[in-house]
Amino acid sequence: MAARGTLGKGFIGMLFTNPFFNVWVGEAYLFLFSNKGCDKLKRKKQRNKTKTLLLIAGVLIALILGLILSGNLYIDSLLNKTIRSRKLTDEDAMINQEVLDQVKNHHIVNIALFGADNKEIAQWNNYEMERSDATKIISLDFDAKKIKITSLQRDTLIWIPEPYNDYDKLNHAHWRGGPELAVKMLNYNFDLDITQYVGFSFEALETLVDLVDGIDITLPDGLLAQRVIDAGATRDGNVFHLKGKQALDYCRVRSTDDDFHRMDRQNEVILKIIEKLSKKNLIELMDIVNEMLPYIETNLTNNEIKNYVSSLLSFDLKHLDQFQIPSKGMDSIEMVIEYNGFSPIYMMENYEELAKELHWNIYEDKDYQPSSTIVQLEQNIQREFGS
Repeated sequence: MAARGTLGKGFIGMLFTNPFFNVWVGEAYLFLFSNKGCDKLKRKKQRNKTKTLLLIAGVLIALILGLILSGNLYIDSLLNKTIRSRKLTDEDAMINQEVLDQVKNHHIVNIALFGADNKEIAQWNNYEMERSDATKIISLDFDAKKIKITSLQRDTLIWIPEPYNDYDKLNHAHWRGGPELAVKMLNYNFDLDITQYVGFSFEALETLVDLVDGIDITLPDGLLAQRVIDAGATRDGNVFHLKGKQALDYCRVRSTDDDFHRMDRQNEVILKIIEKLSKKNLIELMDIVNEMLPYIETNLTNNEIKNYVSSLLSFDLKHLDQFQIPSKGMDSIEMVIEYNGFSPIYMMENYEELAKELHWNIYEDKDYQPSSTIVQLEQNIQREFGS
């Protein structure tokens, strides 16, 4: 674990050891203080003032350029700690052209977020991945300047495309073929246009919560409150302070209610973490980033990450729109089935409506027409599993 407060020093060290920075500053120094320059200054004092100002401006520009370049190199060195996977084309990700035609006028980027059961960083490299305990879609709306988080019910009956080619529950797509197959599954079953994803070991949440010194949640007395107390949380009235281990348990428990409430708890913890991060200074944030990046797998490039982060500075980060699919919770389930030895798997009442709901949430498109793929999926599911 990196020592706290060392990253800022690392940046300064990188700055002054950067050869481009030293060359720029050196050339500016020589130009300003060489004998030839001094002779000119003596001969023409009036013009000297203007030249001096220009030279000082040149030195400042060199310093700024050096800072930018060195800072960029340093940020890249941090981002390179993530586990990288290949970029996906629209064809790789099985994005339907019918979908692209309907969303092309929206300036929205959808990124899949997978929180998997992997307990160790190295497990991301295993062929058989773990189940995605949390599957969310992070939508960056560059027109409205806001972020939307859509949570998907993990036990939803879906079709997992090639190479698996069978029905299963939604969170098994990640298990069957990792994040790439999970992205295909999302696009195929929900008419999405995702090519980018971020995956993290769900156990990493424990580390992140500890790095922000824990989070506070408010709970009424009851089974859930008793559970977090039993897990070691401290309380002040109905406000409970959760450290990493307790926060992880709070996100994952289903025995006190159901998966729809659990999705709410996961989003609550995400918002609490963002709130705590917003109060950290730059050096503290860099320390946290340095600690967390090895837990991350993504196919985003360094430039894409930096561009997104830069854009987010103008977003309203205090108000994140949150949605669930299906929005009606247990009332959206037509029947509970068992398939290939797994249960419960929730067959939904209407898959076309799920796609419409999702597009309304993300794009605010009330006239969205599900693709022919979704229409056929609905027919196939009813034929295979319908009563």
